[in-house]
Amino acid sequence: MNIWEAIIQGIVQGLTEFLPVSSSGHLSLVQHILPSTSSGSSDVGNQTLSLFLHFGTLLAVFIVYREIIWKMILEFFSMCKELFTGKFSWKLDSMNKERRMVIFVVVASAFAILLFLPVLGWLGLETGGEPVKNLSDLSEYFSNDGSIMAEGIFFTFTGIIILLATVFDYRIGNAPKNKDGVITMKNACAMGLGQCIAAMPGISRSGTTTTMGMLTGAEKNTALEFSFIMGIPAILAANLLEVKDTDWSAVSGATVVSIIVGIVVSAVVGVLAIKFLKWIVSNEKFHYFGYYCLILGVIVIIIATIESVTGVTFSLGR
Repeated sequence: MNIWEAIIQGIVQGLTEFLPVSSSGHLSLVQHILPSTSSGSSDVGNQTLSLFLHFGTLLAVFIVYREIIWKMILEFFSMCKELFTGKFSWKLDSMNKERRMVIFVVVASAFAILLFLPVLGWLGLETGGEPVKNLSDLSEYFSNDGSIMAEGIFFTFTGIIILLATVFDYRIGNAPKNKDGVITMKNACAMGLGQCIAAMPGISRSGTTTTMGMLTGAEKNTALEFSFIMGIPAILAANLLEVKDTDWSAVSGATVVSIIVGIVVSAVVGVLAIKFLKWIVSNEKFHYFGYYCLILGVIVIIIATIESVTGVTFSLGR
């Protein structure tokens, strides 16, 4: 892996982590067509870079939403104090916005348990020599199956749900919605479920969670804000676990430099992507991403089908 590949993947991660087009799906496509990553010659370095790029985009979220995140942190400690002193009230109507956000982030994050329920053993699939038992295993299976067919199907799914959500939002028009800046328990549960679905490569996390919020009555800008903030605990926990399992002895000095460059690039591009998406949503152009994902999904399915029939992998340099 070289610096230029780190820059490319940093740009892809920074853009697609926040734009509703699936960062995991796009990174999978980039890794599929780049010679060094598709050949398997730098798997360890590439996997390590992909891991740390997520820390870069998390940094972008903290930069853009630093004020509300700081208020939520202070509110969390205030809640802990009230719990120990017996003064805490569970009445949501009496809570300020930041306290409700803390509660709903916890609720949405709790849905992550669905990723680990052992309900998929009947599929008979294996990844890394281990049977696929849950959604987390299934995501890993699709990411490492050597084909981009699943990514194409999931891109198409992302496009469809974004278009459905924007059509729904347009049709209800002036119908009553949640007040600006307010997330409800129903929104949080729906968005938490959407975050689990988005574990599949090609399904956008921000796109799925935002549309789930819109479909349950949240104002789209409010749903977008909560989508970014609710993702912090899940993404941070998953990446810390991967850091713990990383074989650092196989990571070279050159890879470390590439990782640093990738983090900086993904953070900078991520900040710009968040601001751009906020502008897009405010100007009623969210559905454009639905068309993009739908078209990309069809193209990827066609390429995957050709690769399967011919046995030739589409890769730059081959």
